[in-house]
Amino acid sequence: MYARYGCVCFAVPKRLIKHLAEHEDDAKHRDKLLGQVRHSAKLRGRRTTATLAGAATQPSTKPLQRSVFDAQGLTFLPGKLLRDEDDPPTRDKVADQAYENIGVALQFFSTLFKRDSIDNKGMRVDATVHYGYSFVNAMWTGEQMIIGDGDGKTVTALAGSLGIIAHEFCHGVSQHLVPGGLGVVNRPRMPPVLKGEAGALNESFSDVFASMIKQWHAKEDVTQADWLLGDDILKPKAGKAIRSLKDPGNQKLTYGADDQIKDYKRYKATDESHKASGIANHAFYLAATRLGGHSWETLGPVWFKGFDKLRARSTFLDAAHATLSVAAALHGQGSKTHDAVKAAWKKVNVLA
Repeated sequence: MYARYGCVCFAVPKRLIKHLAEHEDDAKHRDKLLGQVRHSAKLRGRRTTATLAGAATQPSTKPLQRSVFDAQGLTFLPGKLLRDEDDPPTRDKVADQAYENIGVALQFFSTLFKRDSIDNKGMRVDATVHYGYSFVNAMWTGEQMIIGDGDGKTVTALAGSLGIIAHEFCHGVSQHLVPGGLGVVNRPRMPPVLKGEAGALNESFSDVFASMIKQWHAKEDVTQADWLLGDDILKPKAGKAIRSLKDPGNQKLTYGADDQIKDYKRYKATDESHKASGIANHAFYLAATRLGGHSWETLGPVWFKGFDKLRARSTFLDAAHATLSVAAALHGQGSKTHDAVKAAWKKVNVLA
């Protein structure tokens, strides 16, 4: 039995928040943004301790399992219960948006992969909205979601973004999919962090499946999809999106300081997980667009079953071999799907 690891995985990378702070004319607002970076580091440590202590997840007997809480501008979790499963809409738009978007993610995994909630055991999904004061991020703590209201100046309320909510939901899925946590490094007297190629794969899993959830919900094929995440939370002065799977690191599509890479030859062991996740993100995009149609039908099962084969310290090469193996098992060696997956990993220079 392994301990749950308390990922505390953020949707908005620290680099973007620092970039927003550096370009902020209002000194008080700049300090607020930088203060949130510091607070998030403390939160990571505090919530990790609670998670590793073995806090029990809450099962449910209902088809969907959602509970939305209100932190009321404070940082105590989970907060006041606003809406439980099957409750009618509240007068709180943000709470209802979180409830609906979590429902989409639950339905996606249930419909396509027969997965019973995040842990495949009917776990109740808890989410806290109105966390802190003008909090510009959303995260998975290892136990639940935290969703900020944004500052209204650079980042809008995150609960209304299906891509952001789905990204954090998927961190919960990968936590239970890979024993020990994909890329999670535990440090003595320090909170765990995502590191190395496995950490980048952890972030990529959330990006790829969040993108598929967006496409599935909108009934978009690969040519209709925008392949962006966080394209609906940034104010014009902040940028256009958080990440692009189509062209990772293209600042014209995302934001001014975006440093994501899409070529394994540029990878360094010290690269931050959000930065390096572009490699696997782009491989998925290349394979999906080569296959055409709906990504969740053509490539989704290959990626899900492939990542299910990974372990805590898996590399990009491990992911390439795992997805190729699944493509061959599902569709045959040398099939269109197998060839598309192989060509994609070659294009990003993971395969020779």
